[in-house]
Amino acid sequence: MTPTRTLLPLLLLTAVAAAQQTGSDPRDVQDPRDVPDPRDAHDPRGQPQTHFEDLEGRELYEALWKAGDTLRLAQAFEQDGWQILPYIDSHCEGWMALLEQSADQTPDGQRRLAEMQAKGRKLAAVADQALGDTRFAVYVDNFYGWDPEQRRQFREGQKLFGQGAQLASEAETPQQLLNALTPLQQSLERSRPLGDTWGQSMALALIGRIQRENVLKPEARATLAEALRLGREIRDLSSVWDALALLYEMAMLELDHDVAKEALQEQYLIALDMGDDKTGEMITRQLVSLDSLMGG
Repeated sequence: MTPTRTLLPLLLLTAVAAAQQTGSDPRDVQDPRDVPDPRDAHDPRGQPQTHFEDLEGRELYEALWKAGDTLRLAQAFEQDGWQILPYIDSHCEGWMALLEQSADQTPDGQRRLAEMQAKGRKLAAVADQALGDTRFAVYVDNFYGWDPEQRRQFREGQKLFGQGAQLASEAETPQQLLNALTPLQQSLERSRPLGDTWGQSMALALIGRIQRENVLKPEARATLAEALRLGREIRDLSSVWDALALLYEMAMLELDHDVAKEALQEQYLIALDMGDDKTGEMITRQLVSLDSLMGG
């Protein structure tokens, strides 16, 4: 499943090769100009170097993966924590698309599937270790573990979410928004037993908005709280941000300033993580205004 999301540095491996001797006397060696360069092909001294500082996002992750630089990849994931979900999920989706093309029926296809799985699992493990508050490993393990029927349910859930999202975007009144609830709830019913965290968080965030627009306050609060819980597990920026914004609006309308402040503070921390100074400043102004309302 895929909606939206913005954000390093360096260790290089070197190998030193000794000059080849032609006899027992250490002085009895060929002129090094007469023999091929003995350095390993992966020795960065003999190869054009990738300037990682010029890269960002997917290009940076792929370059670091190709270089085998897990340390810097972890650093990149740590800085880009709210942006890496689509990257990790793309490996799951790519694996499934290949499987749906019957790649498992040939030795070469089986090899490619195994390689994609191994890469997806490793990326998830690196992300979990770097961030400390995510469950990407659980996410990809669930994905790779589905049987054909479960994969079919996953595709159905995607289709139903798309239908619900389109109906919601076309709705002109809160009442019309209710038309989107059926496909969204059906999508949720498909994603829950699969452990499809992203599918659930997206559906819940949108359902919560529809409930809020139709003044179903207790239902909306419960739905948005669940969207937040699941969205945080995989750093689903869109669902988490939208749920916090809705909870803030509801709390302000009900003069529940403590809940409103909690939502704003979490949004501020996300903006800080992403290096989004403009949004951070805007939220800071909201917090100052809220503190004055609270008599702080």
